[in-house]
Amino acid sequence: PKLNSVEIWEFINLTPDNHPMHIHLVQFHIIERQPFDLEAYIVSGLLIYTGDPVLPDPNESGPKDTVRADPGMVTRVLIHFQGYVGNYVFHCHILEHEDNDMMRPYVVV
Repeated sequence: PKLNSVEIWEFINLTPDNHPMHIHLVQFHIIERQPFDLEAYIVSGLLIYTGDPVLPDPNESGPKDTVRADPGMVTRVLIHFQGYVGNYVFHCHILEHEDNDMMRPYVVV
């Protein structure tokens, strides 16, 4: 991302578990979650939605740095990258995932 840009990120959860996704550096707003056809995605890579978007829970309003990615859902967040450039990561806050370095890098330029 570019400094001062705004992006929508999607977390696609292919597992049967919730994943608390944490993005370093930023605070973001949760837009929605939407169910999709997991089998079709695994076979073809196509994202076929199977229901309407679901708005965030009331306790999820306002700026966040972690979002719950529900199973079989695409979770969308709106991120404003402001203040800092550099190398950062996002990751699941499940301790086992963190301890095994299951993190993805991103660079703000």
